[in-house]
Amino acid sequence: MKKDMTSGPEWAVILSFSLPIMGANLLQVLYNFADSVIVGNFIGSTALGAVGLTNSMTWLLVAFCSALGSGANIAASQFFGAGKDTEIKETIAASYLMAAALSAVLTLLCILAARPVIDGFLKAPPEMSADSRAYFLIYSCGIVFQLLYNVTYGILRAHGDSRGALYFLLISAFVNIALDCLFILVFRMGVPGAAFATVIAQAGSAIASMLYLRKQFPDLLPEPRYLRAWKKQTWLLTRLSVPIILQSTVTSFGFIILQRLINSFGAPSIEGYSAMMRIEQLAHIPSQSFNVALSSFTGQNIGAGQTERARKGWRSAITMGVLISAAISALVLLFDDPLLGLFHITGESLRRGREHLDILMLFIWTNTIMNITCGFLQGAGDVKIPAVSGFVNLGIRLSLSYLLAATSVGFRCYYVSMPPAWCISCLLVVWHYRSGKWKESCIVKEK
Repeated sequence: MKKDMTSGPEWAVILSFSLPIMGANLLQVLYNFADSVIVGNFIGSTALGAVGLTNSMTWLLVAFCSALGSGANIAASQFFGAGKDTEIKETIAASYLMAAALSAVLTLLCILAARPVIDGFLKAPPEMSADSRAYFLIYSCGIVFQLLYNVTYGILRAHGDSRGALYFLLISAFVNIALDCLFILVFRMGVPGAAFATVIAQAGSAIASMLYLRKQFPDLLPEPRYLRAWKKQTWLLTRLSVPIILQSTVTSFGFIILQRLINSFGAPSIEGYSAMMRIEQLAHIPSQSFNVALSSFTGQNIGAGQTERARKGWRSAITMGVLISAAISALVLLFDDPLLGLFHITGESLRRGREHLDILMLFIWTNTIMNITCGFLQGAGDVKIPAVSGFVNLGIRLSLSYLLAATSVGFRCYYVSMPPAWCISCLLVVWHYRSGKWKESCIVKEK
């Protein structure tokens, strides 16, 4: 059922929309978490490091897919708020067309780039190299499923439906964990088994999302006649998606460079960082969920001309997000060693992972405010400043990390650089929000 978010208490509308997204994100993180626990405990910490070494590369692929989904969501939510049904259907048709074209290009690039990036640029340790390449090549075969899922999810969110993702990710999570156990514990397929399990789970999620769209919103299924406006809508989606893609691409390449720096400090840093990232993903769920929810909420209300209601929604989301993130950070600080120990890391690997995790938890509130504000700006159609903030964040982290690497800070350089990067990026997006310049980006006004 379509949900109009232009009426009702702002905090209640946003929270009710966010909760299923949090559940869906939790499922997604948990089955990645389960991947790492199974790989770390039943294949070994070296295998965990091999999979973790590709994190920055897989993140780049996820970023491309989610950016197209975000573009579809921003356009469709503003058109929904303005009651423009034809434009919504044209946007949907163009989104799926772009997903098909982009999947072919990205898959080919991944096949060509795997060896030179992993062995050449990242300088993967010899004991991790083969597993890292195998994992990434298999993972890249699922790009088409990720794109289809993200576009469908963006369309559903634009119409106020956040529960769908919870249903089909529940299916995906169970499939992934079951196949992990089958491929790794029974068939002894090692790291490639974990990759195959992930791709099959992604396919299940994409199929489930499209079946859900067909059942709940049959009028939204793409039709050939709406492709007549593909040039106009493709340009709109490109204008909305490209800044997000550029931000994600530059950020991902930056983290590939950062991963290279981490690799230079040896296996303890690689293993500790890989385990820490799984806990970090859990901690970021509230801010990411409010980011997504506020983007749809803002889009609908901006499209309906209710700017002040959109502002009230931002204040409500910030309050809820910071409180929830603070509670999570307190729990993680109390139980950091047991949580990291789930990944079967010990000694120096555990110490480095714990230090990184503890610093992250102390400053996570700044990242929460930044994420939520970026969601508001993107929902309003202002996609450039969130991209700029990402560039600033990355620039500070990389420059500080490399400057400090040669000092007594040593291996700590890559997480000591994080607090100033988050704080400055947060100040930038909040300043832009308070300036009100985002009002000039409304899509519906341009029509």
